[in-house]
Amino acid sequence: MDGDVDDQYYEQHQTAAPLCSTAWAVKETCGRKCKHTGVDSGDGHGWNTSDKILLSILSVFGLTMLGLILRKRQRMSNKDALLEQAAMSAAGLQQPHVIGILVLVVLVVAVFALLGLKNITWALLLLVNTALFGYLMKLTVDSGVSTGTVVGPDGEIVRQCSDDSSCDDSHDESTKRNAGTYSLPTIT
Repeated sequence: MDGDVDDQYYEQHQTAAPLCSTAWAVKETCGRKCKHTGVDSGDGHGWNTSDKILLSILSVFGLTMLGLILRKRQRMSNKDALLEQAAMSAAGLQQPHVIGILVLVVLVVAVFALLGLKNITWALLLLVNTALFGYLMKLTVDSGVSTGTVVGPDGEIVRQCSDDSSCDDSHDESTKRNAGTYSLPTIT
């Protein structure tokens, strides 16, 4: 029950014990085990449970988008695949370069995560997921346009035609009923 004794000092006085504060002040001179013991658990180093859960959710989300991108690219028409290849060639990239860049980015994110650098890991994961999401949306929109399906702002199909035929909306009954379109009257 003496105030100078460290046993239950915090519970009695609601302040750090003199021995603990002294050990913390001279922690540079103590060994590795002493430093590890002196580190507070809530100082932000390392991944806590909620960080690990969010990290796994973002990783699974990115991998899912990557799988969807690969599936959409396999189902691309030859015309769209050639246009995509031409765009990559114009940028000076080939398919092995893109795969190498993707693997390098994944390795960099994994190294930062293993080193416990939270801020850079979150930033890179969000950047990669945003880029993958944008590219997935580009492929989705391009696949809709290439099939000739045009969706209006109200969500209804405005026009649907194939690549081989021309689209003539003036005779289509669905566009006359669609409030988002306007057809010119025929002057006789």
